[in-house]
Amino acid sequence: MRSVVVYCSSSDRLPQVTLDLAHDLGHLLGSRGIRLVYGGGARGLMGIVARAAVAAGGEVQGFMLQALREREGAGVAVGALHFVSTLEERKRLMTAAAEAVIALPGGIGTLDEITEALTLADIHLAPIPVCLCDADGFWDPFMLMISRFEAYGVIRAGLRSDLIHARGAAAAVNSCIAALQARTVGTA
Repeated sequence: MRSVVVYCSSSDRLPQVTLDLAHDLGHLLGSRGIRLVYGGGARGLMGIVARAAVAAGGEVQGFMLQALREREGAGVAVGALHFVSTLEERKRLMTAAAEAVIALPGGIGTLDEITEALTLADIHLAPIPVCLCDADGFWDPFMLMISRFEAYGVIRAGLRSDLIHARGAAAAVNSCIAALQARTVGTA
């Protein structure tokens, strides 16, 4: 795995365990030479993961919505920063620049990003693994909802193979690498 999109919150008011998780993920990506693709912000988890990746020697590529330039701190963003006009363009470019998605805790924007990534994987337009990463059970309710959707019959059973839930940064990165290797073997 050479690049990963990290979707996450731009909020600074999150539990310390989640702030530490963002730092650990950024550090791990940077130290393993895996390029971080992210929303371009300097605040919250976005800023933490980007600064940690750079501090560990990693490459960082941000895609920021022009309308969020001031609110998310583009002036102090880390790495290469590209400005885009629409959320759709941002998500499309981020997905195209990476081989996997890791979602740290986030709000409605993060939920939108991961559901779109899962939809694109489901219809084989961008079949990349999506990993929900937390340290405190943040994504547990989402996983229960996916199980409910599956049991109800409104999503295909195979969607589970596109969705990974990992506790901790190392588990998330290792799970994405394993998923990519499995896909390579499956297509060989």
